[in-house]
Amino acid sequence: MESAPFLPFRRCRRWTTSLWLLAAFAAPLAATPAAAEAVLGGDGAGRLPIIDSHYHVVQGFDGAELLAVMDRNGVRLAGGAGGNNMPAMMALGRRFIRPAGQHAWKSTHRSLDATDFANPESPAVQQMLATIEGELRDRGARVIGEIHVNALTTAADPTSRFKVAADSGTLQALFALAARYGRPLNIHAQWNHPDTVRQVGALAASSPQARLIVSHCGSVSSAADMRRFLEQYPNTACDLSARGWPLQKNRYAVYDERTLERDWQQLIEDHPDRFVVGVDLAGNPQDYETSVQAIRNGLLANLTPATAEKVAHCNAEAWFGLH
Repeated sequence: MESAPFLPFRRCRRWTTSLWLLAAFAAPLAATPAAAEAVLGGDGAGRLPIIDSHYHVVQGFDGAELLAVMDRNGVRLAGGAGGNNMPAMMALGRRFIRPAGQHAWKSTHRSLDATDFANPESPAVQQMLATIEGELRDRGARVIGEIHVNALTTAADPTSRFKVAADSGTLQALFALAARYGRPLNIHAQWNHPDTVRQVGALAASSPQARLIVSHCGSVSSAADMRRFLEQYPNTACDLSARGWPLQKNRYAVYDERTLERDWQQLIEDHPDRFVVGVDLAGNPQDYETSVQAIRNGLLANLTPATAEKVAHCNAEAWFGLH
């Protein structure tokens, strides 16, 4: 199968004439104050490079299969969220966004009671922080995550279905570590528990110079929920993984294979520097390809050209230091 003519990476300051022309002829969504400009449309979205910023490299792929489906679908890099398929991760080489911390976080949580786990001076927590720091310092990790804070009903893996205080001393120490190395912290915090939302805000405020990414944009959040949060805490952002078809085919979906919810479109257009895309979980080429095509045709095609490019890859380049 011949690859599509995806545009090469370049500086994310301006668009090529060809993409602007494609956008000019795309059918726009009904105008909203921040999105009166024509949306990019399917042709333009089909040519954008994508960075898959939240993908777990899981069992089911071998490295050659994963690279082939990424190449067919214009995905330049993938990762940023942990995984258990070491051969495939190694096969990706420099196209893998190396994460740190998920395994250490979960194994330490299993070994401690709630009080010790929340205390950054606990010996086991100190060891966990040292392990994660080593990944950042010595092994090129680009992000700490995905760190499960509240995934009681929204984690695929049963071992991740727990809830801890998102503003604990341990979380604040982890976020301070992210700040020290200039890397984001990505947390899974579902938005249907008000105490978790308050605590995530306190965590964001604890290291305002660091970037806090909320996995799946809160999993069950509304656009209004995320607008309040993003506007209150300027160092926060979110990834849109598991908020689209086919992974999240329910009332919490933000986009499907053709359309983007209007209130989310407005939110993304109002804050184009705060969102990235991700596949999350796909263990075979068909599922991966279907997810990427929904990202293109449901999400990116329904954004204005400059916003679509930021969400597709420019924001990820900046957040993870991929220039």
